[in-house]
Amino acid sequence: MKLKPGDTIAIISPAGEIANREIFFKKVDEIKALGFKIKIFPNALNKNGYLAGSDEERLEDLHGAFSDGEVNAILCSRGGYGTLRLLDKIDYNIVKNNPKIFIGSSDITNLLIAFYARANLKSFHALMLLNGFSQRDINLINNQKEILAQKKHKIFIKGEAKGILWGGNLSTVTALFGSDSYLPDDEIILFLEDINEPLYKIDKMLLQILRNKDLKNKIKGIIFGQFSGLSAKDLKLSENLFFQYAKKFDVPCVLGYSIGHVKNSILIPFGRYVNLVGSKIYLL
Repeated sequence: MKLKPGDTIAIISPAGEIANREIFFKKVDEIKALGFKIKIFPNALNKNGYLAGSDEERLEDLHGAFSDGEVNAILCSRGGYGTLRLLDKIDYNIVKNNPKIFIGSSDITNLLIAFYARANLKSFHALMLLNGFSQRDINLINNQKEILAQKKHKIFIKGEAKGILWGGNLSTVTALFGSDSYLPDDEIILFLEDINEPLYKIDKMLLQILRNKDLKNKIKGIIFGQFSGLSAKDLKLSENLFFQYAKKFDVPCVLGYSIGHVKNSILIPFGRYVNLVGSKIYLL
């Protein structure tokens, strides 16, 4: 599936509320200017505390966007929190029977993981409406081989590993532990990022992954993305922490990909089979 001018992009808010409508509509206009039709779903601008409407309202838009025959792609407005509350209520047959380009990150990690596990939908971990989705991301959706980063990255453990790209926001991934399994059957190249988490919590969450044997045994390579919002002290210590965990996992491991809550975050085709060689990702 590719995105071309004239296609319809649905905008939904399955997680946090939209605090600034002016910015929301400015971003919508920017995508329209690229030649796309925009369909804002009825509950996208709702507010229910820190959520973009009730669970039922957000679920209604999610199901509606997949069911809508005019919609070619679904772009989440933002992350925040809220998708975890929807996972047990989603009709995954709707997703499976109406596959579409689905784009999100941060808290939307829950949906990327669940859609792959329950509906075999390959999606896109990428910038969203409010934090910078642009022509660059559309180009990457249409030509995924261009995700290969040009700059050099820090290689903790050299080697080669094959698997599907799987992961996303670290705290969101670990929040799934202990519930119904959303783990893939495939071997994985795990990619991780987060924002505003102190280093000791990152340590704890990486340890949770290490101790989750079902997940650990599937990990054949690791890509550490950006962990934004660290204090100056923690930032200096973070590379050593990631190196410690690279040794514990003992699989090819690289640090420094621009994945996460940063303006230049690259698009990752979630669920695509890849080969990690040194610091390079090759789509297979």
